[in-house]
Order: sequence, then C-alpha cells, then structure tokens
Amino acid sequence: MKAFVTFLKIAAVAMAAAAIMSSCNKEDDSAPKIFEFDVVFNFPLGVDPIAGIEVKASQSNGGGVYESTTDSEGVASFVLPAGIYNIVASGIHNDGESLIICNASKSGVIVGDKMLPQATLPMVISRKVYSLIIKEVYCGGVMKDDQSAAFNYDKYITIYNNSPEDYSSENLAVTMAAGYNAEANTNSKLYTGDVYNYAATDFMPAFNGIWYFQGTLTIPAFSEIVVNIHGAIDNTQTVSNSVNFANADYYCMYDPEYEGPGTNANNKYYNNTSYYPAPADVIPTSHYLKTVKLGQGNAWGFSNVSPAVYIYETQGTSPKASAEDAANAWMHDGYNTAAFGGCKVNRNWIVDGVEVWNSEKISSSWKRLTDDIDAGHISFTSKQGHSVYRNVDKEATEALPENAGKLVYGYGEDPSGIDAEASIKNGAHIFFADTNNSSNDFHEREKCALRAQ
Repeated sequence: MKAFVTFLKIAAVAMAAAAIMSSCNKEDDSAPKIFEFDVVFNFPLGVDPIAGIEVKASQSNGGGVYESTTDSEGVASFVLPAGIYNIVASGIHNDGESLIICNASKSGVIVGDKMLPQATLPMVISRKVYSLIIKEVYCGGVMKDDQSAAFNYDKYITIYNNSPEDYSSENLAVTMAAGYNAEANTNSKLYTGDVYNYAATDFMPAFNGIWYFQGTLTIPAFSEIVVNIHGAIDNTQTVSNSVNFANADYYCMYDPEYEGPGTNANNKYYNNTSYYPAPADVIPTSHYLKTVKLGQGNAWGFSNVSPAVYIYETQGTSPKASAEDAANAWMHDGYNTAAFGGCKVNRNWIVDGVEVWNSEKISSSWKRLTDDIDAGHISFTSKQGHSVYRNVDKEATEALPENAGKLVYGYGEDPSGIDAEASIKNGAHIFFADTNNSSNDFHEREKCALRAQ
C-alpha cells in the first residue's frame, strides 16, 4: 500500500511537470496578436510625398507608443499589437525656398483581425519661414502668500521674432479660439462628429474680442515683446510670487472705454479693475493694445487653465475694421446670445497659435485650433506659477556661429537640454521649435520666465 501511494505521488509530479512543459510550449493565448500596419498620407495637390516625417501610434488606453517615419511614398510602416490607436504625424521639410510644415492626426484607428491593414490620413501642409511665434503663455497664476486662494490677475504671453531678420507690422492682433476652456461641454457644439464645423472654411473664429497693436510694431531679430493680458502693474507688491509688469518695454491689453455689444453697462466694456487696473506709469500709452469687444463680460475671458490663443496679421484692412465688419460676425455654434459672440479671421492671416489643455481634464478636452494652426496640445497645471514655454530647436540654434560658447545647457524641462532664458542673457540667439504642433514644440515650465528673473 505504501509503495502504491508513493507511485501515485510520483505520477502526480510527473503529470504536473508534463503540464508545465506543455504550457511552456503552447502559445500564450492572452498575448495580443501582432499586425503589420501602414499609415498612408495623402499630400495636397502640388506637394510631393515627403520622406522622414515622424509618425507616432499611441494606444488610446494609455499603453504603448510606437514610432515610424514616412518613406518616399509618404507611407509609415508599423508592426503593432491589436488595439485602438491615436495617430499623430509632424515634421518640417526645407525645399530650399521655404519650410514645409507637415501635420496630421487621427484618433480611434483600429488594428486587428478583419480590419484593413492601413489607415489613410490627409497631410495638412503649411509653408513658412521662421517668423513670429508665441514663445510663452502664462495664465494660471500663483497661490497668494497666505495660501488661501489662487491669484490669477497677472496673465501674459510673449511674442518672439524667431528669425535673423527684423519683423515689422502695422496690423498685428491677438485673440483666442472659441471655447473659453478646452474641457467645456459647450465645445461639442463646435463639432459635427469629430470634425470642426469650420474645418473646411477659410476662416478661424476669434472669440469674445480681439486686441491689436497701435501703429507700427517692430520686433528685432531674435527678440521678443511681453504682452500683459491682465494686471499690467507690479503684482509682487501684493503677491510676492506674482509678476512685476512695471517695465517700459512691456505691452498691455488695456482699452476700458471701447463699447461692445449688449445693453447692460456692466457688460459693454472691458473695465473690471481687478483685471484691468490702470497700467504702471512706466508703460507708454502707445504700448496699450486696443480692443474690439465682441462678446459679453467686463473682462476678456482668457482661460486660467486651458486657453487657445493665436496671433494674426490682417492684409488689406486693419484688425479693427475687419473685426467690426458685420460680414465677419460669428456666433458660437448652438448659441444666440452676445455672450458667445466673435468674428471670422481669414485663416491665411494667422501667424501662430497654441492650444493649451488643463492637465487635470485631458480626457474631457476638445481641440479648438485646427491642425494647420496647431496639430497638438500642451498640458498645463494652473495656480503654481507655471507657464507653457516653447522648446529650443537644438540643431538650428547650435548651427548659428555667433552662439559659440554662449549656450547654457542642463535645463531638463526642454528636450534640447538648452536653457533658453539663460542662453539669451548670455548673448545667444535662439531658434525655437516651430512645427505647428504644440505637443512637440512646448513644455510646461516650472516657473514662468518673467518670475525666474
């Protein structure tokens, strides 16, 4: 009997071992199937397919990110596990006459059994030389000294001349895209399915109001101007970690006497003194940006958490005349009140734009700028003194002979590793990245540049 029990134990061990060996030799059914998958890009008429454009396929559930580049036929080949993917492409090609900026994106691409082994995307093309860009957006404020609440009456953007030639304009303006916050449910009304209602038009909506510079604005090569949006004073007198705008070189949005639409006097002017205190005495009145108020509210509704801002330069007319022209009037889709008023801006006039998303609301955010203006978005954390700041174009910047010995490295927040602010103070000239895709072109800066001084 004892021998029989021993035999059973030995047999059981042998059977278990055999099962283990069998499982080791058997294909794991839980592993996802792998598929060869091509992303095919259709280029606009007159533009030949461009090789070397970076393409990323990101699993929509937050899983893997796979990278490829286009070949000479404009095709990017992948080997992908089954799943649902977001496809994003971006790149710059120099054809000898101008920079060709390429962008494309598509979400919900399914890779799996019985699915087509490819996806076809239109490639959005824009041509430009290095020129004006939005270098930095500071909108989220800081906590008050006693940590009781956030202080966000100190917003600004920085406009930078990203070229070796001076830039002059008589018609430069600043505005924002429709939808105050990226995560607002009302933004769904801007879409039909997953396509913007204005995608096929020749205009981009300007929302609530536009701001324009007085007279001729000249920005020297590799130089910048600071444009205060709210609070053009020394805010550090009340909140120590805020920004001091008492600087004669700065510009500010300040036009409390312009009368906008509506009958309520509290909504007819941008005259909320919390947002628009009288600017610091050192700022010349010629540096005040003028407005055309197109919506309601006593302050321009520039988001604290997720603005979509862009700059444009009118041709053949002034920003004021264009915005006031009844033929250009625009209303946020689905609404019929002045609170959602705006105007149409010719898409060919747009110089640059940045789409910012609230880092805490990414999954519920909606794009507002079309891909030809900004094919991506940059996430942002408010109330901490952070800003969104443009990455350095490392190759182009290092190629400038005058930068020898002047570039400062070791800045970990920028993929280039170059500390742009420190390098500029050291006399360097900086080329910033400009692919019309803020996902690639920007990073979140821990301390806004003006507060870091």
